[in-house]
Amino acid sequence: MAVEISVRQMGLTRDTLPGGFMERVQVLLVKVAAQSILLEPETTAYHQGRAMYAQRVMANPQQCATLAGPGIVMGINVTSTTTYDEVTKTSVCTATDPQLESQIFTLWNALGGLDTPS
Repeated sequence: MAVEISVRQMGLTRDTLPGGFMERVQVLLVKVAAQSILLEPETTAYHQGRAMYAQRVMANPQQCATLAGPGIVMGINVTSTTTYDEVTKTSVCTATDPQLESQIFTLWNALGGLDTPS
């Protein structure tokens, strides 16, 4: 029996052990905040809100990763590289760090709660 994608993906949010998916999310949120968002020009669209979220990430990366987890696990770079074990009810994501970083960067405005109409 096939499991719903939401069930499969939310399994990743429970992967909190050292080296697990959520630890990777935490470190890559910090990387995107420090090496991209906080260095972008002030003229970047929505920069003030983007930078405010980056500052929150830098101040409390673990909490921000926990809050961002459900959004990140539903990104295409993550869903396309996740498998689910119905017996153990666990998920494994094989996305590389660059794939996961790209997903976080793409979702940054949404993770920060910014209203950015298309």
